[in-house]
Amino acid sequence: MNADQVLNNSLGTLVSVASLGVAAQLAISLPESVSVAPITGQSLAVLLVAHLLKEKWSSIAVIVYLAIGTLGAPIFAGFKGGWEIFTGPSLGYFLGFILAAFVGGFLARKQQERFGFYLLQMLIGTLLILLCGWIGLFRFLDGKEAFVKGILPFLPGAFIKIIIGALLLSVVRRFKGFMKTV
Repeated sequence: MNADQVLNNSLGTLVSVASLGVAAQLAISLPESVSVAPITGQSLAVLLVAHLLKEKWSSIAVIVYLAIGTLGAPIFAGFKGGWEIFTGPSLGYFLGFILAAFVGGFLARKQQERFGFYLLQMLIGTLLILLCGWIGLFRFLDGKEAFVKGILPFLPGAFIKIIIGALLLSVVRRFKGFMKTV
């Protein structure tokens, strides 16, 4: 890897960390009786970053984002940060972000640049995040309640984010193709 690639990946990582912080503020809070965490734009941002930066650099970006938030920077949902937020009910989802970034980045490297593959990549990443979130909730809730409060409320938004992500990646692909002809 040459110096230009390292610089580009480093800048991409910094932009991705900032994007994750912004996406976290796109949040819908639900009552505690319905959900354990807010619905945010973070999973969409994680999956887009995974595709654009691939597995190594997207994983680094997510880890840096989580480290900054854990140290107290108000970059988690609702402009919150700190150890208590990181280790609370969202911990499983946060860890799922790292796994989804790695797997999504790996899939992006191996797959064709087509809408159907983008959908599949987004679906797999989303399922990983939700699965890790559900498992993480076992510290607080039994399996059924963790599913009801930790998976079900997120499914409609997840479906929408999967579609939006695949559409955005299609636009990026077309834009990159257009830029090559200019």
